Amino acid sequence: MNKLSAKSQAASAFITAIALFFLAISGAAAETSYVRAGRLVDVEKGVVLKDQLIRIEDGRITSVSGFTGAPADGPLTDWSAYMVLPGLMDMHTHLVGGLQSHIADPLTTTGAEDVLIGAANARRTLEAGFTTVRDVGAWRALTDVALRDAINNGYVPGPRMAVAGGYLTVPGGGGAITGLADDVGIPADMTRGIIANVDDAREKARYFLQHHVDWLKFIATGAVLTLGTDPGAPELSEEEMRAAIEEAKRYGKFATAHAHGAEGAKMAIRAGVRSIEHGSLLDDEALKMMKSRGVWLVADIYNGDYINEIGARDGWPEETMQKNRDTTDTQREVFRKAVKMGVKIA
Repeated sequence: MNKLSAKSQAASAFITAIALFFLAISGAAAETSYVRAGRLVDVEKGVVLKDQLIRIEDGRITSVSGFTGAPADGPLTDWSAYMVLPGLMDMHTHLVGGLQSHIADPLTTTGAEDVLIGAANARRTLEAGFTTVRDVGAWRALTDVALRDAINNGYVPGPRMAVAGGYLTVPGGGGAITGLADDVGIPADMTRGIIANVDDAREKARYFLQHHVDWLKFIATGAVLTLGTDPGAPELSEEEMRAAIEEAKRYGKFATAHAHGAEGAKMAIRAGVRSIEHGSLLDDEALKMMKSRGVWLVADIYNGDYINEIGARDGWPEETMQKNRDTTDTQREVFRKAVKMGVKIA
């Protein structure tokens, strides 16, 4: 085993302190516990506090104060040698299932395997410092719900998850398995969200809502990673999305929309979505609509670099790589413009 440099050892200790702190508070029982932090990042005041005592009740931090001695009413975890900081939040993740480089990849694992892969990803995410994630869809319906509930019940470690349950998409759309031969069967749990008309939209929305998703996820335009679809082209109709949102409201829920293209995004905004994912090709009209209606932009602006690197390494289809090139720089320009215009960003 190679010896770590002093710098690497310090970084490792820092990350370990963060990870252990998050593991301690994730899925915690309804009891009081304490953490002694050698240094604590106070993000509200922009300062680093020394030798602090963190009180945790029922999995939530209830107070932070200077350390004066070990409390008598709960166990103390001593991280006086480490720095502790608040949990991070990731607003666009896909924890369930493996990396998709080919159209048939989602068919190579079972739903149970996808959840187990998700459990491993959830632990890595937690150990990286993220205590909350907004998981925006899975190929197999409700596998993300199963992972969320397993974390909440303390079966596996992971961040708090808010999940969509699957994708509401048109046949052959950005949220469907495409490019397969006609006689290749697709599992039923991969077609739960396919919408053919307005009545179908209500029915499919109701299915996910009755299975306790946190919100609905529309695929309003084509997708970079789905072969045969155009990221700039609208897919679901405004009427279909509005019908599903009406169902969501009955359950006290809301909807978000994957939308690269401007027209698909504007249809989703008029239908009543709360946020737009990606937004790579949004025009000024779409951004103005978002600002006036308080719609959030969730732009995963690093993703283009990631796809370019991993896709080149693993030989991803040229169609995917070209669509990625067509949207990466424009997405970043849209993001800059959205920030300047005052659109809400998450």
